[in-house]
Formats: sequence, C-alpha cells, structure tokens
Amino acid sequence: MDMNDAIAQYPAIAAKVAQIGKIKQGHLNKKAYARSIEEWNSFMPEELAKLNQEFESAEIVMKRAVFTPTAVCYLSEGCFHCIPARDIIWVYAYVIKESMNLIPTGKEHQVRIIDRSGEMHIVCTSRTGPFTKKTPATDAIGNLKTMLDASRPGILYGYSKELEQFVFGNLPAACAKVDEDSQPK
Repeated sequence: MDMNDAIAQYPAIAAKVAQIGKIKQGHLNKKAYARSIEEWNSFMPEELAKLNQEFESAEIVMKRAVFTPTAVCYLSEGCFHCIPARDIIWVYAYVIKESMNLIPTGKEHQVRIIDRSGEMHIVCTSRTGPFTKKTPATDAIGNLKTMLDASRPGILYGYSKELEQFVFGNLPAACAKVDEDSQPK
C-alpha cells in the first residue's frame, strides 16, 4: 500500500500534507513508513471522513503538524503519521539547549507524545535563539490541550520525573487511568 494513494482519497488531508512536505518511502525510512501505514489503517472509514472535514479548517503547527480533535498528524522523515486521539496518553514539551565552547547558540523546542503502545513521537520541532523567552512547543501543547479536552480530558500534560515513572513504570495502568479520567461523567 502506498501512503500517497491512501491519502489521495481525502482531498483536505492531501492538500494539507502537500503544504507540509512530501511523503516518500526510501531505504532509510522503511520501518517508519510501515508504522505510518499501520497508524493510518487503525482508523475506521468514518473517522477518516471526520478527520478529512477537520483538516479543512485545521492550521499547520510548527511547520510539520496538524492537530484536530480526532488525531494528531505530522510529517517526519518522509512519513505521514497519524496518532488517534484515543491513543494519546502523555504530551510534553522538551527543550534541547545548544552551545559551542560553553556559549549558548540556540534552543530546539519539541512536542513529544507518548501513545498507548509506549512509543514516543516527536511531533514537531522549532528552533529559537539562545536567549529568547519564546516557548513554541509549550504554546502548541496549550492549543492541543484546548482542542482535546472536550473529547479526552484525561490525557497527561507536562513533564516531571513522577509522570515519567508513572507512565513507563506501568504503561497498562497509565493507559487505564487516562481512559478512566476521559470517560464522560
């Protein structure tokens, strides 16, 4: 199955993907490409139709991702990944400080998502100067939280050692807790 052919059936998704970049399978991304096809196939046809409608008005976040109430989609290494909102367990920002000879040269801000299988997705990244107060990843996560709170309020946000131990110490229990907290009351 070719990912471009699968996406072509959904014009709004295909248009946004074309704005973000190109999908192509190569020698270096075979496993990631296969994983992206598995993620795509995990959606029901009704969910894909709903996702297509949501993509019409969705904005591109940090040049590589699109957030909707149904899924978080991003382009990485020539692969189009779609993480269903029902599989998102934990979302946090990660900042890498770069320096040369102990002199700060910049920062890379990443939005990271941990899904139900325990896999980490680096959804989008942005670079800033070394002394800027901008926090593009934190801002993007705030937008994502606002969007997903209606359908999945139990998702964990932010980073702490305790959260990391909770999620990776017993992943099935963490998934159950997020699912339980996301149930309508």
